[in-house]
Amino acid sequence: MNDITIQRMRLTIVLLLLSFNTYALPIVSSDFDGLSLGTKIAGPVGPEVETSLVNSAGQAIGDLASSVSCPPGAAVCSPGDNALGTIYTYVHEVIPGIDLLNDGPFPNPDEVIPFDNISDFSLGFSASGFNGVAGYSFTEAATAQVNFDIEISDTGILRWVTDSSNWGSNEKITFFWQTTQAPVGPGGSYGIANAQDSGFGAGPLPMAIEVAEPNVLGSLVASLFIVFAFRVRDKQHIHSKALAS
Repeated sequence: MNDITIQRMRLTIVLLLLSFNTYALPIVSSDFDGLSLGTKIAGPVGPEVETSLVNSAGQAIGDLASSVSCPPGAAVCSPGDNALGTIYTYVHEVIPGIDLLNDGPFPNPDEVIPFDNISDFSLGFSASGFNGVAGYSFTEAATAQVNFDIEISDTGILRWVTDSSNWGSNEKITFFWQTTQAPVGPGGSYGIANAQDSGFGAGPLPMAIEVAEPNVLGSLVASLFIVFAFRVRDKQHIHSKALAS
Protein backbone atom coordinates (compact mmCIF):
# COMPACT_ATOMS: atom_id res chain seq x y z
CA MET A 1 0.00 0.00 0.00
CA ASN A 2 1.62 3.28 -1.11
CA ASP A 3 1.58 6.64 0.68
CA ILE A 4 -1.06 8.17 -1.62
CA THR A 5 -3.45 5.25 -0.99
CA ILE A 6 -2.96 5.61 2.77
CA GLN A 7 -3.63 9.37 2.56
CA ARG A 8 -6.83 8.73 0.59
CA MET A 9 -8.00 6.18 3.18
CA ARG A 10 -7.31 8.65 5.98
CA LEU A 11 -9.21 11.37 4.10
CA THR A 12 -12.23 9.08 3.66
CA ILE A 13 -12.26 8.24 7.38
CA VAL A 14 -11.96 11.90 8.38
CA LEU A 15 -14.78 12.95 6.04
CA LEU A 16 -17.01 10.22 7.50
CA LEU A 17 -16.24 11.40 11.04
CA LEU A 18 -16.95 15.01 10.15
CA SER A 19 -20.25 14.11 8.50
CA PHE A 20 -21.60 12.84 11.82
CA ASN A 21 -20.78 15.99 13.80
CA THR A 22 -23.17 18.79 14.66
CA TYR A 23 -21.36 22.06 15.35
CA ALA A 24 -23.24 23.91 18.05
CA LEU A 25 -21.04 25.47 20.70
CA PRO A 26 -19.38 28.78 19.74
CA ILE A 27 -15.87 29.69 20.93
CA VAL A 28 -14.81 33.32 21.38
CA SER A 29 -11.98 34.04 18.92
CA SER A 30 -8.62 35.23 20.27
CA ASP A 31 -6.01 37.12 18.26
CA PHE A 32 -2.89 35.08 17.56
CA ASP A 33 -0.90 38.26 16.88
CA GLY A 34 -0.88 39.22 20.56
CA LEU A 35 -0.12 35.74 21.86
CA SER A 36 3.07 35.14 23.83
CA LEU A 37 4.56 31.69 23.23
CA GLY A 38 7.44 29.73 24.70
CA THR A 39 9.80 27.22 23.12
CA LYS A 40 8.45 24.77 20.53
CA ILE A 41 8.42 21.05 21.20
CA ALA A 42 10.95 19.17 19.06
CA GLY A 43 8.97 16.16 17.86
CA PRO A 44 9.88 13.20 15.63
CA VAL A 45 10.25 15.46 12.56
CA GLY A 46 11.55 18.55 14.38
CA PRO A 47 9.92 21.63 15.94
CA GLU A 48 7.52 22.00 12.99
CA VAL A 49 5.49 19.49 10.99
CA GLU A 50 5.61 20.47 7.32
CA THR A 51 3.03 18.72 5.17
CA SER A 52 0.56 19.09 2.28
CA LEU A 53 -3.19 19.46 2.33
CA VAL A 54 -4.28 16.75 -0.11
CA ASN A 55 -7.69 16.13 -1.69
CA SER A 56 -9.25 12.77 -2.56
CA ALA A 57 -7.68 12.89 -6.04
CA GLY A 58 -4.19 13.07 -4.55
CA GLN A 59 -3.66 16.72 -5.50
CA ALA A 60 -2.18 19.28 -3.13
CA ILE A 61 -4.63 22.12 -2.47
CA GLY A 62 -2.52 23.89 0.15
CA ASP A 63 0.41 23.88 2.54
CA LEU A 64 0.28 23.20 6.29
CA ALA A 65 3.00 23.95 8.85
CA SER A 66 2.21 23.04 12.48
CA SER A 67 3.98 23.38 15.82
CA VAL A 68 3.29 23.06 19.54
CA SER A 69 4.69 25.52 22.08
CA CYS A 70 5.09 25.52 25.84
CA PRO A 71 4.15 28.58 27.91
CA PRO A 72 6.68 31.45 27.92
CA GLY A 73 9.75 31.14 30.12
CA ALA A 74 10.94 27.60 29.49
CA ALA A 75 14.34 27.32 27.78
CA VAL A 76 13.42 23.82 26.56
CA CYS A 77 9.90 22.52 25.98
CA SER A 78 9.94 18.99 27.40
CA PRO A 79 6.44 17.69 28.21
CA GLY A 80 7.85 14.91 30.38
CA ASP A 81 9.29 17.50 32.76
CA ASN A 82 6.25 19.79 32.80
CA ALA A 83 3.71 20.00 35.59
CA LEU A 84 0.25 18.49 35.18
CA GLY A 85 -2.07 21.05 33.63
CA THR A 86 0.62 22.82 31.58
CA ILE A 87 -1.00 24.64 28.64
CA TYR A 88 0.27 23.75 25.17
CA THR A 89 -0.47 25.98 22.18
CA TYR A 90 -1.01 24.22 18.84
CA VAL A 91 -0.27 26.54 15.89
CA HIS A 92 -1.13 25.90 12.23
CA GLU A 93 -0.03 28.05 9.28
CA VAL A 94 -2.23 27.38 6.26
CA ILE A 95 -1.48 28.63 2.74
CA PRO A 96 -4.06 27.51 0.15
CA GLY A 97 -3.08 26.84 -3.45
CA ILE A 98 0.65 26.25 -2.92
CA ASP A 99 2.74 23.40 -1.52
CA LEU A 100 6.10 24.03 0.11
CA LEU A 101 8.71 21.33 0.78
CA ASN A 102 7.45 18.72 3.25
CA ASP A 103 9.18 16.78 6.00
CA GLY A 104 10.54 13.38 4.95
CA PRO A 105 7.63 11.18 6.10
CA PHE A 106 5.14 13.24 4.06
CA PRO A 107 5.84 13.19 0.29
CA ASN A 108 4.70 16.18 -1.76
CA PRO A 109 2.00 15.30 -4.32
CA ASP A 110 3.00 15.62 -7.95
CA GLU A 111 0.24 18.14 -8.71
CA VAL A 112 -0.68 21.38 -6.96
CA ILE A 113 -3.93 23.14 -7.83
CA PRO A 114 -5.39 26.56 -6.86
CA PHE A 115 -7.88 26.50 -4.01
CA ASP A 116 -10.25 29.42 -3.43
CA ASN A 117 -13.56 30.37 -1.81
CA ILE A 118 -12.59 28.46 1.34
CA SER A 119 -15.37 27.85 3.86
CA ASP A 120 -13.51 26.41 6.84
CA PHE A 121 -10.40 25.04 8.53
CA SER A 122 -10.94 22.12 10.90
CA LEU A 123 -9.48 19.36 13.03
CA GLY A 124 -10.16 15.77 12.04
CA PHE A 125 -10.06 14.53 15.65
CA SER A 126 -11.29 15.43 19.11
CA ALA A 127 -9.36 18.32 20.70
CA SER A 128 -8.45 16.37 23.82
CA GLY A 129 -7.87 18.62 26.83
CA PHE A 130 -9.08 21.76 25.02
CA ASN A 131 -9.19 24.68 27.48
CA GLY A 132 -11.62 26.85 25.53
CA VAL A 133 -8.99 29.16 24.00
CA ALA A 134 -8.67 29.27 20.20
CA GLY A 135 -8.25 31.86 17.49
CA TYR A 136 -6.36 33.04 14.44
CA SER A 137 -4.22 35.90 13.18
CA PHE A 138 -6.56 38.87 12.90
CA THR A 139 -3.98 40.72 10.76
CA GLU A 140 -3.64 37.90 8.22
CA ALA A 141 -7.42 37.43 8.14
CA ALA A 142 -7.91 41.14 7.51
CA THR A 143 -5.46 40.98 4.60
CA ALA A 144 -7.51 38.12 3.14
CA GLN A 145 -10.69 40.08 3.89
CA VAL A 146 -12.22 37.31 5.98
CA ASN A 147 -13.19 36.56 9.58
CA PHE A 148 -13.86 33.25 11.31
CA ASP A 149 -16.44 31.91 13.73
CA ILE A 150 -15.03 29.07 15.83
CA GLU A 151 -17.21 26.11 16.77
CA ILE A 152 -16.71 22.87 18.66
CA SER A 153 -18.82 19.79 18.06
CA ASP A 154 -20.28 17.48 20.66
CA THR A 155 -17.37 15.11 19.96
CA GLY A 156 -14.74 17.80 20.50
CA ILE A 157 -13.84 18.67 16.90
CA LEU A 158 -12.83 22.32 16.39
CA ARG A 159 -13.80 24.20 13.25
CA TRP A 160 -13.02 27.73 12.05
CA VAL A 161 -15.85 28.84 9.71
CA THR A 162 -15.38 31.79 7.34
CA ASP A 163 -17.89 34.65 7.14
CA SER A 164 -17.28 35.08 3.39
CA SER A 165 -15.77 33.33 0.37
CA ASN A 166 -12.78 35.68 0.14
CA TRP A 167 -10.04 33.41 1.49
CA GLY A 168 -8.10 31.65 -1.25
CA SER A 169 -4.80 30.78 -2.90
CA ASN A 170 -1.51 32.26 -1.63
CA GLU A 171 -3.15 33.89 1.42
CA LYS A 172 -1.54 32.57 4.62
CA ILE A 173 -3.63 32.48 7.79
CA THR A 174 -2.36 31.22 11.15
CA PHE A 175 -4.74 29.34 13.44
CA PHE A 176 -4.21 28.21 17.03
CA TRP A 177 -5.85 26.40 19.92
CA GLN A 178 -4.77 25.40 23.42
CA THR A 179 -4.92 22.22 25.45
CA THR A 180 -3.51 20.61 28.56
CA GLN A 181 -2.42 17.63 26.46
CA ALA A 182 1.06 17.41 24.91
CA PRO A 183 1.38 15.95 21.40
CA VAL A 184 2.13 12.27 20.90
CA GLY A 185 3.36 12.75 17.31
CA PRO A 186 2.20 13.95 13.88
CA GLY A 187 -0.80 11.61 13.78
CA GLY A 188 -3.50 14.28 13.73
CA SER A 189 -5.45 15.37 10.66
CA TYR A 190 -6.22 18.98 9.71
CA GLY A 191 -8.11 20.23 6.69
CA ILE A 192 -9.59 23.02 4.61
CA ALA A 193 -12.71 22.90 2.46
CA ASN A 194 -14.88 24.82 0.05
CA ALA A 195 -18.21 23.98 -1.57
CA GLN A 196 -16.58 21.74 -4.19
CA ASP A 197 -13.62 20.02 -2.53
CA SER A 198 -11.58 19.48 0.62
CA GLY A 199 -8.12 18.33 1.59
CA PHE A 200 -6.34 17.13 4.72
CA GLY A 201 -2.80 16.92 6.01
CA ALA A 202 -0.96 15.50 9.00
CA GLY A 203 -0.17 17.50 12.12
CA PRO A 204 0.39 17.15 15.86
CA LEU A 205 -2.08 14.97 17.74
CA PRO A 206 -2.70 15.62 21.47
CA MET A 207 -2.43 12.78 23.94
CA ALA A 208 -5.83 11.32 24.75
CA ILE A 209 -7.14 11.81 28.27
CA GLU A 210 -7.33 8.46 29.98
CA VAL A 211 -10.80 7.47 31.09
CA ALA A 212 -10.98 5.15 34.07
CA GLU A 213 -12.22 1.71 33.04
CA PRO A 214 -15.43 0.66 34.77
CA ASN A 215 -15.03 -1.75 37.70
CA VAL A 216 -16.76 -4.65 36.03
CA LEU A 217 -16.13 -7.10 38.86
CA GLY A 218 -17.31 -4.63 41.48
CA SER A 219 -20.45 -3.86 39.50
CA LEU A 220 -21.18 -7.55 39.05
CA VAL A 221 -20.75 -8.26 42.77
CA ALA A 222 -23.00 -5.33 43.63
CA SER A 223 -25.65 -6.51 41.17
CA LEU A 224 -25.54 -10.06 42.56
CA PHE A 225 -25.83 -8.69 46.10
CA ILE A 226 -28.92 -6.66 45.13
CA VAL A 227 -30.53 -9.69 43.45
CA PHE A 228 -29.72 -11.84 46.49
CA ALA A 229 -31.18 -9.24 48.86
CA PHE A 230 -34.43 -9.04 46.89
CA ARG A 231 -34.75 -12.83 46.83
CA VAL A 232 -34.20 -13.06 50.59
CA ARG A 233 -36.80 -10.34 51.14
CA ASP A 234 -39.29 -12.13 48.87
CA LYS A 235 -38.75 -15.43 50.68
CA GLN A 236 -39.22 -13.73 54.05
CA HIS A 237 -42.39 -12.09 52.76
CA ILE A 238 -43.79 -15.45 51.54
CA HIS A 239 -42.85 -17.13 54.83
CA SER A 240 -44.57 -14.38 56.82
CA LYS A 241 -47.74 -14.74 54.76
CA ALA A 242 -47.70 -18.51 55.30
CA LEU A 243 -47.45 -18.09 59.09
CA ALA A 244 -50.21 -15.51 59.07
CA SER A 245 -52.57 -17.86 57.30
